[in-house]
Amino acid sequence: MFDQIATRLLEGQFICEATAPGQFRELADPRIRDDVDAFLGKLKRKLTLTPNGQAYYATWVRVGSDQRTDAKRAMTTIKQTLRPVIQFIELCMDSQGSDAAPAPGDRLDYATLLKRVAENPHLLERLREFGNLGKEFTASDASPSAMLTKVFQQLERAGYIVLFNREQESWRFTGKLDYYYQVLAFLMENETDIHTEQKDDDPESGRLF
Repeated sequence: MFDQIATRLLEGQFICEATAPGQFRELADPRIRDDVDAFLGKLKRKLTLTPNGQAYYATWVRVGSDQRTDAKRAMTTIKQTLRPVIQFIELCMDSQGSDAAPAPGDRLDYATLLKRVAENPHLLERLREFGNLGKEFTASDASPSAMLTKVFQQLERAGYIVLFNREQESWRFTGKLDYYYQVLAFLMENETDIHTEQKDDDPESGRLF
């Protein structure tokens, strides 16, 4: 189990109740967390828990000159997913008539969402807008099912949702969503700094990366 946990973390994946329940429960043991953290420390990484305790992931102990390239790559990936994820969250909220944003572990039924989108012109137009985000969101045809399937595929690939019941076409939001909300808050708090290149090493970047 230790090897599986370490490998998953070093691959940049998140460990949560939805994606890897066994590993997530293992990390609830302080001794295992310490062992994993000690191992990551040899590679200048550390074990990090999202703000609400929904997922574990690996961050750098300090983002210095050696890690700057990887940090920029990570930031680029995050920026590329910001708009699609928030657009998907808004689509889910609108379809449910809810003011509450989804949380990690929340269930997401593909068939239910598809039915509501297909029956509501406003929601259908919001679904079509995903096609403006890039070719990875462009479906093979303009049917609601093809467009929504494409969106689900991309959100799954990015690690924000996971299929847990294939027969019922039921999904769950993963613990990475907790990290996503943390990133949004971080970007809002540091909006000025985000638009300028920082020439000096920034140890605070280690909070996210």
